[in-house]
Amino acid sequence: MEEQQEPAYYYSCNECDSTVKGFHRFCHHCGAYLGAEAHREDIFNNQRLRSAFLFYGLNLFLCLIVKYTSWFHSYDQMFWMELLLALVALVYAYYNKDEILPLLAVKPLRIPVMAVIMAIAVVTSWLVNISVRELNISLFKSDNSYYGGYQIYIAPQLVMIYSIALMPAIFEELAFRGILYQYFSSFLNERLVVLVTACMFAALHLNFLSLIWLLPFGIFVGALRRKYNTIWYGIIFHFVFNLTACLIDLYREGHLF
Repeated sequence: MEEQQEPAYYYSCNECDSTVKGFHRFCHHCGAYLGAEAHREDIFNNQRLRSAFLFYGLNLFLCLIVKYTSWFHSYDQMFWMELLLALVALVYAYYNKDEILPLLAVKPLRIPVMAVIMAIAVVTSWLVNISVRELNISLFKSDNSYYGGYQIYIAPQLVMIYSIALMPAIFEELAFRGILYQYFSSFLNERLVVLVTACMFAALHLNFLSLIWLLPFGIFVGALRRKYNTIWYGIIFHFVFNLTACLIDLYREGHLF
């Protein structure tokens, strides 16, 4: 966590007056060499980089426990792990609240943008669902169902949507497009931050086959974060994408209604 903020090195290009960051050697706008005016920032001795990898390492450790132990074979145990992962994200968000709170403002949200994002989420989720199902059947001779692990509970459809759509949409976006994005953007170009956080997001799911769609997924929601300076569009896309997958699965199982 970030107990002490390091100074942010911002300054202006002498040629075009564009704002540049401390790690830049050339102006991103006019290409002028910044020379001695640029601050050389050692990212390997950087508080925010260490905080980012500590945060990611803790999440990765918890996900590895889930995947490679026999403790989480039912949702009774997974429920508490989901809450623990959410708590980790909330604690880090609290310690970085000055940077995170502006990303949670709902005022800049626009209905037409949300409608387009939701439509893209539905279409891409349907395409991914069909493609992954065919690959699983072709390569592994299996056709897994999300619903199977939730049907023993009261209101299993709601529990399934809460676990697969709601919790990941909120807390994965807070973690990757909120906390980690803010950490890395202090010393990396934002285009690179989008790619780095997308790769970390995809890797955390610990499924090689899923990298095919998780990486573009992460790049898209990262691009939304970069363009609109909010994580709400990413949360909406993430939720609708996962909700569509849940509804498709429920339809196949005959439990949609």
